[in-house]
Formats: sequence, structure tokens, C-alpha cells
Amino acid sequence: MRFARNADVRFDKLGDTPGDASDKRRHGRVVCQGIECSIGEVQDLSASGMRVKTRYKLPDEGNVFVITLITPDGPLAILSRVRWVKRCGLFMREAGLEFFDLGPRSKQVLQQMAGRAAYNETAVRRAS
Repeated sequence: MRFARNADVRFDKLGDTPGDASDKRRHGRVVCQGIECSIGEVQDLSASGMRVKTRYKLPDEGNVFVITLITPDGPLAILSRVRWVKRCGLFMREAGLEFFDLGPRSKQVLQQMAGRAAYNETAVRRAS
């Protein structure tokens, strides 16, 4: 998969890597099951970002790209910044993504998804 990169949007190494002694998260996280995005499976979700397990080689830390989150209301495109990436197997990676420049609709959909995940409800509507 190729990621569209914006050469003008680049951030320095942000210092939030797994295992940092200081936890700089702004919002609480909800562990997710069965939530997918365009690059893999969402492990946990918050109002400001998510952790994803993926097979793709992601852009370098600090780069911004669009990720598509599969929601009950259909696909939702979200601008995301790569905060950290670590290998967790031969072909697997885990990545922390920070949501960037969210609109009101995106915030509402993310809040609904986090609420469903918190109560262990399915994230995708099933056909009846």
C-alpha cells in the first residue's frame, strides 16, 4: 500500500514511544475488538488517536496521512499522524496514530465507536 505524503506537513520526533516513563495521553483509551481500518485492526481507540496492528510499512514518525476507519455509518476518512511504530512479529507492526484536525462529525462518530467498544457491542452493523 502506498501512502500519500504531504511534504509540507512534517513534525519532529515526538518522543511518545511505547515504554516512555511519562504518559502524555490526553484522553482515555478503550480496548477494541472487531474494528478495522484501511491499514489493519484497531487495538484501542481514544478521542485523540488509536493503536493499530498492521502488516504495512508505515510512513516515518511525524508524517501525516489519511486513514479510513470502518464505522457502522460507513467509511470515515481521518487525517492521522504517525506517533510511533514498533515491530511485533516477522511481518507485523504496531503503530500509534494521532488524529489530526478532526471535524465535528468525525468526533461524534469516534465517540459513538468508543462507546460501543466500551460496552463490548459490535462495531459493524450485521445484516438481519
